[in-house]
Amino acid sequence: MLKSTFSVHNNNNDEIITNHYQGKDNNIVVISKLQIALLALATDVQSGLTELSLRVDTSTEEGLQELLQESILILLRNSEYWTHHIYDSEKIHIDKAESRFNFLSLEQRSKLSAETLSNIEGNVTQKTVISSDDQSAMYIVVTLLVGTAHDQHLFQEIRTPDGLKEALSILGSMSSDYLLKFEVIWTPQTENDSLTYEEFITEYTNMVQLV
Repeated sequence: MLKSTFSVHNNNNDEIITNHYQGKDNNIVVISKLQIALLALATDVQSGLTELSLRVDTSTEEGLQELLQESILILLRNSEYWTHHIYDSEKIHIDKAESRFNFLSLEQRSKLSAETLSNIEGNVTQKTVISSDDQSAMYIVVTLLVGTAHDQHLFQEIRTPDGLKEALSILGSMSSDYLLKFEVIWTPQTENDSLTYEEFITEYTNMVQLV
């Protein structure tokens, strides 16, 4: 079964990240991943993220922050459909930050068999795939990858929907001065497609059910 992912992000290189650090007290980057699974009924997530990705200019700091904040708003407006999550946060030296972020991005983007749309610094590419009518389809997964210019982890323990809302609010209030890199990935991309239970537990084994 052909499934698709979508990603939209900026493509800052090490020099740009280094420039962000002028005036900072350390050379530590915190790379965070927050992943949320939603019931397939949350089609507004797919359509909303697609519309956002096609209009935002990710080549600017303002556009990158808009992408972050608007992506979070879309998720918060569909909180009744949240089912599972996973989060991770790691401190890493600035010299290794870019390669680590790119590794995590490729890891998520390669989970399924096609990337139907991408927006890298305003360069949009699109492919057409045939969506499945599988009646067992159940889930949509959204991944937020963030690189920030401070040495503190962004998230505490998340167990409940309220805890997840708090984590998203913290992320959404991030100052543009500390936002180095951001990528949002969701799968499947098209609003009439979703993951089956088998696909979900195979590709997202470590996700934890919200209680």
